[in-house]
Amino acid sequence: MTNSTSAAQTVGRAVLLLRLVASSQSRNLRLIDIAEMASLDKSTAHRLLQRLVQERMLVRDAGQRGYRLGPLLHELGLAALPESNLRDVSEPALRHLAQTTGDMAFLLIRSGFDTVCLNRIAGNFEIQTMTRNVGDRHPLGVGAGGLALLAGLGDGEVNIVVREIAAQLRRYHLTPESLLERVRQTRERNFALDEGTAALDITALGKAIRDRTGTPMAAVFVASISNRMIESRKRQVLKSLAECVATIESALSR
Repeated sequence: MTNSTSAAQTVGRAVLLLRLVASSQSRNLRLIDIAEMASLDKSTAHRLLQRLVQERMLVRDAGQRGYRLGPLLHELGLAALPESNLRDVSEPALRHLAQTTGDMAFLLIRSGFDTVCLNRIAGNFEIQTMTRNVGDRHPLGVGAGGLALLAGLGDGEVNIVVREIAAQLRRYHLTPESLLERVRQTRERNFALDEGTAALDITALGKAIRDRTGTPMAAVFVASISNRMIESRKRQVLKSLAECVATIESALSR
């Protein structure tokens, strides 16, 4: 293996570790957990983690055994804001969606093989579903928003994504086969439906936001307690969801 190939592999592994820490619900993954999820031996994982800590990309709190994201990532993120801020452009439509449905509305973007929650706005229903916080990461395909994004990709890219995230799916009680079946169902319905996978007793409906080329770049979803999401209500939410997506896509095109 050449030095350049080895260096590129090291960078790829380091980025994978950052993604795993970012997607952890506990936000405090241990070395043994990270090594297993990344399919690395403990010594290699430990060496990479130590370097990421030195560079302030990861942090280990005193008295804690796990890792969490470090301050350098926040600093880099501030410098990497896109020229057209999707969060700002979409906020009026997302707020209207929350007000119209009464439920929590979420905006997700794709980040490699993950999704990142970019915004969430609460409706006026007495029970709001805090299924995601801003900044939360999950594998692409998990939850209504992630499923809407994944289903909007071509078959070849879907297969690549599912292969790359396969080791993480068991945390969500999914398999590659069951996720591919959900992709098929989402395409057939023309919307994503998640019933209890991302959060217990929560039902969510999602649709992808596409750019001018038709490529899915983000997604919006509405989540509520499952016994509220009866069929007639799902139809109302889907109507509001489609209007929200159309408004955002129109704003982006301008």
